[in-house]
Amino acid sequence: MQVSSPMGVSRRGGRVFYGWWIVAVASLQGMFGNGSISNGFPIFFEPIRRDLGIGYASMSLVFSLARAEGGMGGPLIGWTADKFGTRPLVLFGGLTAGIGMILLSRADSYWQLVLIFVGVVSVGKTAGLGQILMATVNQWFVRRKALAMSTLMTSFAGGGAIVVPLLGLGISSLGWRDTLLLTGIFIFLLTIPVSLVLRSKPEDIGLLPDGDPAALEGGGPTRPERRSGTVEFTVRQAIRTPTFWFMLFGVVARVSATNAIIIHIFPMLEDEGLTARAASIYVSGMFFLAIPLRFIMGVAGDRIPARLLLFTGMNTGALGLLALLIMDGTWTVVVFILALAIVEGVSSVNWIMLGDYFGRGRFASLMGLISVFHNVGLFISPIFSGWVKDQRGDYDLVMLTFIPLYVFSAVLFGLARKPTPPEPMAGGP
Repeated sequence: MQVSSPMGVSRRGGRVFYGWWIVAVASLQGMFGNGSISNGFPIFFEPIRRDLGIGYASMSLVFSLARAEGGMGGPLIGWTADKFGTRPLVLFGGLTAGIGMILLSRADSYWQLVLIFVGVVSVGKTAGLGQILMATVNQWFVRRKALAMSTLMTSFAGGGAIVVPLLGLGISSLGWRDTLLLTGIFIFLLTIPVSLVLRSKPEDIGLLPDGDPAALEGGGPTRPERRSGTVEFTVRQAIRTPTFWFMLFGVVARVSATNAIIIHIFPMLEDEGLTARAASIYVSGMFFLAIPLRFIMGVAGDRIPARLLLFTGMNTGALGLLALLIMDGTWTVVVFILALAIVEGVSSVNWIMLGDYFGRGRFASLMGLISVFHNVGLFISPIFSGWVKDQRGDYDLVMLTFIPLYVFSAVLFGLARKPTPPEPMAGGP
């Protein structure tokens, strides 16, 4: 039997399942859109700070306020995505982020920098360039979720590997303002074809996750919740499990340390004696290594318990920071970069685990709830790191703080066993 969708894509008969086109365009948007802001924007840290005469703590506050905005907006964005679909959010978010970067290229004061980056660029990223892309792909797959999500998360790392050196070249050749201007125009234009291809979920065009056929009897597609092997938690059911809270605080600890390190990585490496150009090579190398690592570790989550992968990855991050703290020389930087690449590589596993443990239906809402908590850490950790740098002139205290934070994250992920499937529950989101 062959059933065709309104898009002319069949479930059977040899044609490519439309979900893989979703993965492809979401990966493009993630690589260049999310990559330019999340992974790429820290390369502007020093040029903007020096040009506008901003201290390290004040510059860190810009990133922290953006994270706070993401934390406040995350639950609303997640609820909106689960209720109305992700496609309009991707369009709105991409266009807004692009316009924001164009405006940011003209900023000539600290408060303009804060208002535009936090109020426009960050709003666009939260709405359409981060968790929404993951929520979209999560809707299209169940059995092949690990492969699809790993591909998307690998594109985020690819954005760092490709975008960071391009931005570095642009800054050295054109200056930070023109580089931001061109980046904003590119993101704006890229979003339009991506949104034309994107669909929020397979049911929108008469398909089912993974391209599975509809029920032959009974007049319509099977309900996703009733498909063999699937588990669907409501938000209320999920937050009643210890596993959800182990995962939540594991994410909080992981992203608090990693985000602050990424934001401050260029001055951190310059403290180790590297030039700005050499530092950009090491950072792009870190993201380049994270490309195969994210894919391999994500797919490995189908065979190796995800919590064990995360446990190992977070402890590796702690060892990398310890090496940077107590050792000197080029090999110390190499060890640190390799450890950070592993942390970045394994990060996709916790979101794959969230979808695997709690299902498709409320994935965006659960991500949004987690964002409320982890953005508190993301607000504090970069400011703390900048304050330490301003007061002490180095990052030693920062590393002494983040080493146990990585270990704490490892322990929490190790405790996050798959929860017992929920009993049917009346009402509630």
